[in-house]
Amino acid sequence: MHQSFFAKVLLLFTVFFTVGLAGPEMQVVRRQTGTPTDPTAPQCMDYSATANLSTIASNSTYRAAYMLLSPLGSMPNAKVLDAAKLKLPAMTMDQTLNAQCGNLTTVALQGAETNLTNNIVGPFTGVDTLPQGIYAGPAVVFIVSAVVIWFCLIWGFMP
Repeated sequence: MHQSFFAKVLLLFTVFFTVGLAGPEMQVVRRQTGTPTDPTAPQCMDYSATANLSTIASNSTYRAAYMLLSPLGSMPNAKVLDAAKLKLPAMTMDQTLNAQCGNLTTVALQGAETNLTNNIVGPFTGVDTLPQGIYAGPAVVFIVSAVVIWFCLIWGFMP
């Protein structure tokens, strides 16, 4: 295998840079600890709604079901979900908010799993009535073959 001098220098640079970043001053700090002191505060309600919408926005299954069940349409829903996804990291970094409300991000993740098994996504029910997927059985081979033959015949008889 051929390796250039530039590739070796780049590899050494990245190794030294990574080792230099992992110094003793970097620590993992747990931000979301404790129990909520006032879960009914407006900040906690906003945090809870943002965590729920961000969880829905981050998972393609939840997001698709939410958009299909919502009467608003996909563009307004996408804006709401994307805004919540962008807003959540600042909320999880806020230590006073987490001390007041608790870890609502984990609660939202666990609640989303439970709700999906109960056919609920966000405020909407009826996930079991949605289309379940694309048929991918042996008939697909025959359909694709017929389409390819049709296109070949059209191309073959072109002047």
